[in-house]
Amino acid sequence: MAKLKRRAALSAAALCLLLAVTAASAYIRDSQVRALPAQSGQIMEEASDPLTAFRTERAQLRERQRAELNDIIHDAATDPDTLSSAKRRLMELMDSERAETDIEGVLSARGFEETLVTVSATAVNVLVRGETLDRRKTAVILDLVLRQTGVTSQNVKIIPINP
Repeated sequence: MAKLKRRAALSAAALCLLLAVTAASAYIRDSQVRALPAQSGQIMEEASDPLTAFRTERAQLRERQRAELNDIIHDAATDPDTLSSAKRRLMELMDSERAETDIEGVLSARGFEETLVTVSATAVNVLVRGETLDRRKTAVILDLVLRQTGVTSQNVKIIPINP
């Protein structure tokens, strides 16, 4: 049980750290990549786009989390409490992914061209492509996130990402 809790805590911490590092380094990475000569338009675009880079990193981290949980679930030596906890954590992971997809889809339908959302049990981060967000746009995003997730408003971070 302690092993599962450690793995789950490490996975959650890694996802939070990944979000912080990606958001903080987006401007630096973007300017560095633009200074390099273009070898391939598509590779250059993907490398310089912080939302694409984060989306890729998030998918890779989620896949590792899912694999670790499945290893625990399918291990014949796993005790019943750990098995139950691993199954619950896998369902939470799937619920977070579903909420992220729903929020991103609704925001897209509401006119936000590109967003990236991360949902955990206690916090939500929304990265939005755009120079600035006015109060009305921020209120629209916040309202949607609160309705979809049930987290409190002080646990929602809305972060504009320059185009």
